[in-house]
Amino acid sequence: MPNYDFKKQPVLLIQGAMDTETEYLIGQLDEPEEITCGNWKFYTGFLGKHAEPVVISRTYQGMVNAAAATAIAMTQFCLWAVINLGIGGGHDARFHRGDIVVGERVVPMGAMIRKYAPEGAGIDECDFEPLPIEIFDKTLGQTRKVLDFPCDERLGDAAMKVQTDVYVGRGVIGSADEWNNQLDRIALLRERYKTAVEDMESAAPAELCLAYGIPFLGIRIISNSIVTGESFEEAVGVDVQKFAVSFVERLHGMREEQE
Repeated sequence: MPNYDFKKQPVLLIQGAMDTETEYLIGQLDEPEEITCGNWKFYTGFLGKHAEPVVISRTYQGMVNAAAATAIAMTQFCLWAVINLGIGGGHDARFHRGDIVVGERVVPMGAMIRKYAPEGAGIDECDFEPLPIEIFDKTLGQTRKVLDFPCDERLGDAAMKVQTDVYVGRGVIGSADEWNNQLDRIALLRERYKTAVEDMESAAPAELCLAYGIPFLGIRIISNSIVTGESFEEAVGVDVQKFAVSFVERLHGMREEQE
């Protein structure tokens, strides 16, 4: 697609934290171009049989990195939607290693409020409630508080229609700078947040997209699940990228609606 201006014409941002979540996608780009902004690299190009204009971003691990990479992308490119994908740890026994969770919403698991307890009373890890987060809603022109960040329904519906050999289901993505390996802790998170999978990035871009009115979707492939006794396998990150290529081909026409 000659003379496409990624800064002024709508593009899809696809994010992954690690090489294992981005390298395959970068390798699939037609007319790739690397752009460096501070510590982050972005790869523009065209993906899939419909030559969808996309930007691939390796955000690095963690919330702060994901937030920074997303904010930079918002200033450098004309984003019509953001897809944050990668590997994640399973919370829901119906998902096994290699299965894909298409996000219904993203919950910031690290945002919590604990009740007062006097000195010496001990620490009760179960005694907390989700804490609303304040965002500035660009659409409303004012701040508001939210408990979670919804994923875009149209993007989610399109993802669920992708033809694949692996199990794909909808679910809540829990996100925080933590890696949980305690079964009781995971059960508690499931009870409070209804989580199907956890990651360390998606809440940050989801929050920014909600604030700026940009459609967002989180997608996670299960790399490990203590709930089902399946050990960590980083290589499944390639499979979620292959899923993303097929998914992007289903988005043909949505970009034009944003122009």
